[in-house]
Formats: sequence, C-alpha cells, structure tokens
Amino acid sequence: MSVNDLTATAPTDLRGLLTSCRGRIEVSQERVAGMVGVSSRHYGNLERGNVQRPSKLLLDRVADVLKMSAAEKQSLYRLVRGAPAA
Repeated sequence: MSVNDLTATAPTDLRGLLTSCRGRIEVSQERVAGMVGVSSRHYGNLERGNVQRPSKLLLDRVADVLKMSAAEKQSLYRLVRGAPAA
C-alpha cells in the first residue's frame, strides 16, 4: 500500500480519526479516557468535536494512548485547530 492509498482512506473528520485509532487498538472510549486522565464524558465530547480549544497536553496524551503515527497526530491537530501542530 502506498502513501497515497493511506491518504485516500484516512478519516477526514475528528470522530473518524479517533474512532479509527481506537478500533485499531481495540479500546473503548471509557478506557481511553481513563488512560488519558479525563472523564469518559470529556473524552466522548472530544471525540464528537464538542471540546472548545483542547490543550496540547490533552491532544498529546490522546495521540500517545491511541498510538497515533506522526501523520495521524498531525491530522488530529489539523482537525481540532485547523492547522498542523507546531
């Protein structure tokens, strides 16, 4: 599979990205929340795009817990903030 194939199939929304990564490592929202150190409700809101201006620390923890690749992490920042992580 080429990089272009991966890009073509990559989720284009926050929910899609997070659920795809969660599915790959087979964990629930509740488990991710516990590992990140936030409530299940807060993580669920993040996944739905209902968290205004989440901190870099939160996004980094989520990316680490979900074992995101560098490209996935960049997508996470772009989807949340509208620009790649600096």
